[in-house]
Amino acid sequence: MSTLLRPAPAALAPLLSYLHGLTDRRADLEVLQRLLTESAVSVDDVAEFLHFEDRCYCRNLLAESPWFNVLVLCWKSGQRSPIHDHAQSVCAFKVLTGVCSEVAYDLLPDGGVRPARTRDYRAGEIVASHDSETHEVSNLQGDGAELVTLHVYSPPLKTMRVYSPAGAAGAAWRAPERS
Repeated sequence: MSTLLRPAPAALAPLLSYLHGLTDRRADLEVLQRLLTESAVSVDDVAEFLHFEDRCYCRNLLAESPWFNVLVLCWKSGQRSPIHDHAQSVCAFKVLTGVCSEVAYDLLPDGGVRPARTRDYRAGEIVASHDSETHEVSNLQGDGAELVTLHVYSPPLKTMRVYSPAGAAGAAWRAPERS
């Protein structure tokens, strides 16, 4: 059973059709990348899902099923994710507005991490990663500049490992419960 929280933007129809067809497996990452690339979805299409918080970036659920979730993430300037992997989920996201900075990390033998590369993604660009790939996503733009990204996780991202740049081994994270 899948759930759409509000009517989905027409620009997401091919992506959501593919995702709703998943009944016994997770999404193929290359297919997600292609569908997000081909999608003409804009920040205006997801305007009713835009919600920002002062404390940290905000995860706004657009659609879900046992095999995926689609979220609109809203980032104020200076906000960042923890350094994390995606456990058993694949992740692909599209930058809808702003500049998204990603730092990819290598895992060290002691369970810690070290930065491997940094890249900025602009509106329209896609970021995709497999389960064990470790990264941090940030809005490093100047004051007042917002970042909006559209994320697809398959299966839904319910747990992940978070890491410290200080070299401590990863710790478990659980998605917040919806109210």
